[in-house]
Amino acid sequence: GGGFHGKSTLLEALQVGVYNKVPGDGREFVCSDANTVKVRAEDGRSIQSVDISPFINNLPFGKDSTNFSTPDASGSTSQAAFILESIECGASCLLLDEDTCATNFMIRDSAMQELGGGEREP
Repeated sequence: GGGFHGKSTLLEALQVGVYNKVPGDGREFVCSDANTVKVRAEDGRSIQSVDISPFINNLPFGKDSTNFSTPDASGSTSQAAFILESIECGASCLLLDEDTCATNFMIRDSAMQELGGGEREP
């Protein structure tokens, strides 16, 4: 859906769906697996020895994407690392919100291009 259709609101509800709720406040109807993780891009974060090659190759200056480290990650490299770190820690469900993700990272995937509508997006 387009802007203001509730996508982020739904994801926020699912994100906190791992916690116990107060009965009667409406949140008891939203639950998520205990190993649910919200993925986000985080410009400037530190990354140490993560194999981001399933998502990103051909890094500038010939940097090795199979053992990637940086004290100042870009949005795309931080998101790739976040996904792989989450899976390594046992995440069973990944929540991604276009507002907090690296769009240029996500549109590389043909499935995301098909879901996103390509020519239908502004």
